[in-house]
Amino acid sequence: MKTHQNLLRKCLPFLLLAIVIFTGCKKKEDAPSSGETSATAEIAVTRVTTPGGRVYYMGAYSSLPSVLDYADMVELGANVTVYSYGEHPYAWNGNSSTLTKYNVSNTLEISVNDVVSFASTGLSGFFGPPAFISETQAFFFALGEGKVIEFNPSTMEITEIISVSALPNSADTDIKTRTYYSYVTSGNKIILPVEAEMPATGDVTQFPQYAQMAIFDPVAKTITYSDDDRMSMGYYACTKDVSNGDLYYRPSSNIARAETYANLATPYPTSGGFLKASADGNFDEDFFLDLKDSLDAHSILSVIYVYGTKAVVQYLPSTFNAPSDQGQWAASLAGQSVMVLYDLSTGSYESFTALSTYGTVYSIGNVNGQEYYGTFGGSGSAAGKYYFLRQTGASTFEVAAEAKGGSGIYYAKLR
Repeated sequence: MKTHQNLLRKCLPFLLLAIVIFTGCKKKEDAPSSGETSATAEIAVTRVTTPGGRVYYMGAYSSLPSVLDYADMVELGANVTVYSYGEHPYAWNGNSSTLTKYNVSNTLEISVNDVVSFASTGLSGFFGPPAFISETQAFFFALGEGKVIEFNPSTMEITEIISVSALPNSADTDIKTRTYYSYVTSGNKIILPVEAEMPATGDVTQFPQYAQMAIFDPVAKTITYSDDDRMSMGYYACTKDVSNGDLYYRPSSNIARAETYANLATPYPTSGGFLKASADGNFDEDFFLDLKDSLDAHSILSVIYVYGTKAVVQYLPSTFNAPSDQGQWAASLAGQSVMVLYDLSTGSYESFTALSTYGTVYSIGNVNGQEYYGTFGGSGSAAGKYYFLRQTGASTFEVAAEAKGGSGIYYAKLR
C-alpha cells in the first residue's frame, strides 16, 4: 500500500506556529538575480528559540542550500502549523482559526495568496494537517468533536461541515485519545492513526488495550473506527516505510510507561507490538510482530522508521529498572535506551549507531524520493548544531544542510 503523508513527521506537537502576513522574502545566495527565474522551488522551515519563545521561519529555494540562515528567511512567528500541497505552502493559525495559502514565484518570492477563517466551524487551537485529496478538495478532522470540515484549497472556501461518529475516549481525561496525522491511501481512503495521550502522573491503568485507526471515506463522507486487540494503543502511533510509503502502527514510550506502572492483574496485549495498515485503512490481519518478545526488552520505546525489510527500533533492555515514582519515568530513560536495525522478515538485528551523535532526530519531509530529518541536542561534533539529514539507505545518512540558530521543522518540494 502506498500512502501520501500530508505532513511528514515527527511527528511533532511543537510544529504549531503563528502567521504573520507578509509579502515575501528570499535567501540571497539562492534567489535568482533580477529578471532571472527558477524552474524549481522548495521550502524549508526552521524553529529558533528566543527569549520570548519559539519563532519559526520559512525560506524558498531552487534547491536546498548547504547552510540555512533564518536571518535570510521569512519570520512566521509562533503557534502555526506549516505544510504544503502542490505548488503552495499552507499555514494553520490556531489562535485566529485561519488557514493561509501562499505563493512562491518563479523568482522565489513568497507572498500571501488567500486566507480563510474556520472560526465559524469551531475549529481552533492544536490540530493536525488537513488531508488533501486534490486541488479542490481537502479535509480538516476534529474527530473528538465528531466533525470533519471540507474545504476547497483552490478557492479557499469552506464547503461543508460533516457530522461523524466522535472518536471514542477522546473526552476521557485518563485516556485522551486523539488523531493528528492523516494519510491518503492508494485505495482512496483517508486513515488517521489513533493515539492515547496518557497523563504524566496519576492513573495509568486505563490505557486502551487495543490499537485503532480512524478511516474516512471522502466519497461517502463517513468515518469508521478499526480496532486490533493484538497490541495496546500507542502515542505518535504511526511510522512509514520511507522506501514505498507503507504505513505501520507502532509502540511508544508513553504506553510503555503506562504498562510499567499499571500493575494489571489480568492478561493484556503487548505494548511492544507492530502492526501494518492495508490500503482500505484496516489492519493487515496477516502482519504482526511482537518486538518486545523478539528483543527480550523491558519495553519498546519506538520504531523510528521502516526502510524495506529493515526497521530502526528503540527499546529499553530487560535489565532496565524503572523508578518507583512514575513522574521520574522520562528522566530515567536518559542513556538507557538501545537502538537496533531490525529485520522484519527474519527477526535478526544488529546495533544501530548512524544517528547516535545527532541527538533527537525526526522526519521533516520527503523530497525526490528521499527522506529528510531534522536534529537537535547532538553531541561531539554535532553539539550545538542543527542539521537537515538526508537518508541514502536503510542505515546510511548524510548532512544535506546545516540550519543556523535553530532546528529544521519542515522541508518540501513545490515544483
